[in-house]
Amino acid sequence: MFKVQTISVYISTTLVLLLLGVMGLLFVTADSLAKHVRRNLALTVVMKSDASEADIQKFQKQIDKKDYVLASRYISRDEVLKEQTKELGTDPVEFLGYNPYDSSIEITLKNEFANSESIASIEKELLKNSMVGSIIYQRELIDSINNNIRKISIVLMIFLAMLTIISWSLIGNLVRLSIYSKRFLMHTMKLVGATWGFIRRPFIVQNMKIGLFSAILANCLLAAGLYLVWKHEPGIATILPTTHLVTVAAGITLFGIIICVLCAYLSVNRFLRMRSNDLYFI
Repeated sequence: MFKVQTISVYISTTLVLLLLGVMGLLFVTADSLAKHVRRNLALTVVMKSDASEADIQKFQKQIDKKDYVLASRYISRDEVLKEQTKELGTDPVEFLGYNPYDSSIEITLKNEFANSESIASIEKELLKNSMVGSIIYQRELIDSINNNIRKISIVLMIFLAMLTIISWSLIGNLVRLSIYSKRFLMHTMKLVGATWGFIRRPFIVQNMKIGLFSAILANCLLAAGLYLVWKHEPGIATILPTTHLVTVAAGITLFGIIICVLCAYLSVNRFLRMRSNDLYFI
């Protein structure tokens, strides 16, 4: 009977931690996806026609030193012409007799600066340079993306917080039930002079093992699930880097151990405080 009860505690704890891990993965995936989308939001600085290539490249080096720049790319007039000719299917030079396009610098902003307020400030700063003709970026798209990311993050955080509380409650009840059958043994040990620390120790060690083993099993199941997803969609590796996966796995392991140990500590103390007659009525 004891073995069946112990196995059920292992299985139930594993399932709870697995569910928590899935939610954690969804949260870090949403965060990674948001950063990935923001990195693709480029700010195009269009230079004036009379700006020389040497001056533009010097200006680019100045831009690269700014704290809001992740990367920059110089696009010459000839490159712009080639791209536009490919898109339009015809060469504008054949009709106009000259290249109508200007050189530009494409700036990729750091994640924390990819919002309308920061970009407006950056735009004002860049336009002070006499070589800059105009700055092009998709304001409405940036606002839409940031608003959607904010809403999704809030919803996921609420769900993750609720799931954490529910997980704490479920695992706590499982641990208490596993200790419940030993309440008379604990009382007997207390009567013969055993200290509370001596009585608690085996329960804490056992539940530490339960938390650790359940967390390892939950992480293995998550890894297997991610592997199956990766086989069908290899691109997920770019959204979920190894550091994020390690963070989730470590969080599950730490949460599993802490909650099992803490619940065991509190449950044992509760039974040790009770009088012998009270043990029959709980």
